[in-house]
Amino acid sequence: MSDARDGVWVLTIGDELLRGEIVDSNKSHLSQRMLALELESARHVSVPDDPAAMEEILREAARRARVVLVSGGLGPTRDDLTTEIAARTFGRKLVRDAESLEQIRAFFRRFNREMASNNAKQADFPEGADILPNPVGTAPGFMLEVPGPAGAPPTQLFFMPGVPRELYRMLDEQVVPRLEARLGARRTVRARLLRTFGIGESNLDRMLSDLAQGDPDTVIGFRTQFPDNLVRILVRAADARTADAKLDVLERDVRARVGDLVVGVGERKLEEVVAELLRERKRTIAVAESITGGLIASRLTDVPGSSAYLLEGIVAYANDAKVRALGVSPESLAQHGAVSEPVARQMAEGMRRAGGADIGLATTGIAGPDGGSAEKPVGTLWLALADGEGTIAHRYQLMNDRARNKELASQLALDWIRRRLLGLPISAETFPRLLSAEPKK
Repeated sequence: MSDARDGVWVLTIGDELLRGEIVDSNKSHLSQRMLALELESARHVSVPDDPAAMEEILREAARRARVVLVSGGLGPTRDDLTTEIAARTFGRKLVRDAESLEQIRAFFRRFNREMASNNAKQADFPEGADILPNPVGTAPGFMLEVPGPAGAPPTQLFFMPGVPRELYRMLDEQVVPRLEARLGARRTVRARLLRTFGIGESNLDRMLSDLAQGDPDTVIGFRTQFPDNLVRILVRAADARTADAKLDVLERDVRARVGDLVVGVGERKLEEVVAELLRERKRTIAVAESITGGLIASRLTDVPGSSAYLLEGIVAYANDAKVRALGVSPESLAQHGAVSEPVARQMAEGMRRAGGADIGLATTGIAGPDGGSAEKPVGTLWLALADGEGTIAHRYQLMNDRARNKELASQLALDWIRRRLLGLPISAETFPRLLSAEPKK
């Protein structure tokens, strides 16, 4: 008898999800990992910490899905009800597991802390559950198998913590191996994420519109993760070697179309790419920031080992700070204003000189929401870079949103470093949507 049930349902539990207090990234991560097993997610559902709502969705999911992934509600507090409701829903009594309780106690001992009495409930599981250890937290997970529809295999329900780092590790170490064992030999799926910057999602789709046409085993998808736009490529093949080769060819074809607007692969952020380039080329940098308020330096120092290449950073917000710390000419400030090409250039050159760095980088602009004028509206950004090849400066017109202007300005600055180190152009064609002045050298 064929199994007509859905592949995977993903359930996340917690009042905070329904109130919008946190962004529920667990759903997307769980679905992405299932796709690698060729298990499609058919439903995403969030429910509050309400026993009736939780029981209703667990019953429906167990009836309609082959695999159910549940996150949240395994903590020690009174509103953590998932284990209790799972036991009640499927007619199991709760049983305390002595080994799990000792592991929870050991977790607290490692940090010289006393375990609260209510943490003991985290060692309670529905009778017959397969316990999923949690090496990085106090909430073990568990797996239940419940009867499927007549003639169909049982439904597997995996209950995991809601804390992402705990969930991700449990998923990789406990859940995926169990699913792989159940599924047996299957076709190989390979996927890769290409990060682009400087091009819109719709233009990406247009540029790649004829790739993978007519091939059901090749998928190209798009999503935005401001300020980047992501291209996700996926292939299916009979074996790993064929899938890897097919994916490499597809990536090569995408890069041939998109060119140097591809700034990275996977979850690596632009600052990580820049850090690697600076280390490889043994180059140093010093950063002078006005509009970005230290964000560029912060992003660079998010990468371990940043002291090898970041020598100095100065947030020169006030005009006298630009004069005193960076050697900006008072006459340039008086004649052109702080948000201008001459000031940006002098900031970059002064920063390079003061820091003794190979590269000096500077930002000055109007983040908003006020402070703009007809000549220099909110979102005006001057970006400058000085190195042994000379100084380059561009004016960009960003948005009306202060936070996004700071983030986008920092991304532009980091991409300039990437381009300079790779010998790529920084020209009017690089970011045509944002550039509002020709480069001045």
